[in-house]
Amino acid sequence: MKRLFLALALIAGAGCAESTEPTPLYSSYFLSTVDGKPLPVPLGADGVSLVANVLAFGDQGRPRPGTSADGTVRYILEVRRPDQSLEHSEIDLNYQIRGDELRIDLCPPLALCITTTELVGTIGERTDDLVLTNYVGGMPGSVYGFVPTRPD
Repeated sequence: MKRLFLALALIAGAGCAESTEPTPLYSSYFLSTVDGKPLPVPLGADGVSLVANVLAFGDQGRPRPGTSADGTVRYILEVRRPDQSLEHSEIDLNYQIRGDELRIDLCPPLALCITTTELVGTIGERTDDLVLTNYVGGMPGSVYGFVPTRPD
């Protein structure tokens, strides 16, 4: 269960935006690669694999670069266990957009997290694929490549 929560925290979520301003993102993204490798990818030595991950931001419009927005993103995760069963999880996470930078806080709201863990990437005038780097305690880690589910 700890590994699943960590995996859930490492990739981030599907949901609705709670911003007074529109987000410069497509409404949702599917994870396509982790560190350049296509899914499924192993999550550890115990045989658990990441099968699918979705970030859902909602259906608000897109402002131009240089604006700010805050909201909630739903993070949907599906993993395959060694017995081949699938486990589905969802969690809402907070995000911020400042200028052309997107930050998704991987510590769930109201949770007590020991270290800062977040996904960080650049967005701009034209947002197609979304590349987010996982930062743990300020140190970069895995790189996640997401593709939009539908264009604006």
